[in-house]
Amino acid sequence: MVITMDEKDLIEKAKRARNLGKLEEAIAAYRSALEENPRNREAKEEMGDIYYELGRHAEALSMYDAALAEDPRNILVLYKKGYTLRKIHRCEEAIQCYDMALSLNPDFLYALNEKGYCLNELGRYAEAVTYFDHSLSISPRNIRVLASKGIALREMGRLEESLECFDRALELNAVNAFVYYQKSLTLRAMGKIKEADECITRINFPWAKRDSYR
Repeated sequence: MVITMDEKDLIEKAKRARNLGKLEEAIAAYRSALEENPRNREAKEEMGDIYYELGRHAEALSMYDAALAEDPRNILVLYKKGYTLRKIHRCEEAIQCYDMALSLNPDFLYALNEKGYCLNELGRYAEAVTYFDHSLSISPRNIRVLASKGIALREMGRLEESLECFDRALELNAVNAFVYYQKSLTLRAMGKIKEADECITRINFPWAKRDSYR
């Protein structure tokens, strides 16, 4: 694809405006660039990103679709479209995007994680665990994935395994309030009320009290 100087200048203008937080100005510049070259995939993707940032999800999806029309195998745009769909609770459609991305790269972590989160939201916990396990085999220190796997296992009644996930997450980040809260729910489901209450206390006081240093 040949980019004219006018088109290149407009793209640079749009990027500068976005970096300065002038998002509407950036959109206008990208729109002008597309008038110069209606097939500019980068401009369409960037416009989608800005629309997402503005919370204008329908317009973001429209631009991601336009970008994919130019490059259907672009896994990052597929991911962004899926992420936007999940944001507006269209998880089934989001999963289709992640499946397409994973068909191109089965180890694409962003898509593995997001598909797992969607499956959790849909109550398809066993499937979610499969994707979390795949992700953790590549990136074993991802606290959010560990916690999400712990939630799925708890919902499946696999409480000991759930607790192991939260403990591992807390080994990586000992002051993560979300993980302490989720661990407390698992402990409560196990009938370990005192330990569950101790987790809640740690949310409010994640560090040792000052007196403990005296």
